[in-house]
Parts: sequence; structure tokens; C-alpha cells
Amino acid sequence: MSKKHPKVSYRPNAIIEKTDIEDRQTNLVISYKYLITSNKYSLDSIKDTKIKLQFYNDLITKLNEYCSFENFKEHISSNRRYAKNNHIHPIDWNDNRIRERNFTSLDGKLMEQIKDDCWQLGINNTTFRIHGFFIENVFYVVWLDPLHMLYAS
Repeated sequence: MSKKHPKVSYRPNAIIEKTDIEDRQTNLVISYKYLITSNKYSLDSIKDTKIKLQFYNDLITKLNEYCSFENFKEHISSNRRYAKNNHIHPIDWNDNRIRERNFTSLDGKLMEQIKDDCWQLGINNTTFRIHGFFIENVFYVVWLDPLHMLYAS
């Protein structure tokens, strides 16, 4: 006996022309356009499924918090306590503790343009960080770093 599956329509009943949702262009937007998922800076480095699920939960929760701020970059630049408590800081590619010299996956021309605006954002208070860059109010995530591997201990 085969199971019957409900029909799913991919067409909306009507085109949405106007909503009551405010589109705040000043709130932080997260983009995964440049995300690399197949290197040491990914969740692939976590083998335990329970821990990996917790990291995903931490990621969604923290990014939701960050996206609730208007002018997030201004907020983290002016509120040092918030930035410190959340392990947020610019990436200095010349720092000897950093294991990489740049986002190796990015086109050289793009890397040259954004090299001075690369940041680390903390996801949890143990090890999980993400690394990327800002263009206006958009944070482009390049690496997920659940084990905080970018910085040598």
C-alpha cells in the first residue's frame, strides 16, 4: 500500500503587492554568497551530530540577535563591551596569531577591496566564530569557525 502525499502548490493564490512589514534597510543583513562549506572553516569539522545541531542552533540564535540591531557596525564600533562580550573584532591579517593571510577562497580583486573590513563575529562564548566582511549593512559570511581555528592558541 502506498502512502498518499498531499498536493503541494508552488503557485501563490495571489501576488502580494503590499504588506505591513517594515523593510528596515539599516538593520544588519547576513549573506552567504561567499560562504565556503568544504574546508577546515566549516561545520564539517564537527563529527558529533548533537554538537553540530547545537552549533546550528547557536548560529541561528546569535545571527537573529545581530540582525535585530539597526546600524550594527556602528553599534559594535561604539559599544566596546558588547563587542568584547560577543568576541567581535576586525581581523588584522598581519597578526602573527592568525593562521591564514586572507580569505583564500575569494577573488584577489575582491579581497583587496575588502581586506580592511574583515571581521570576526562570535556565535557562542566557547569557540564558535564566523569570519566575513561588511559592505554597508550586509555581512558576507566566508568561514564558519566552530573550533576557533583561525587564531592560534
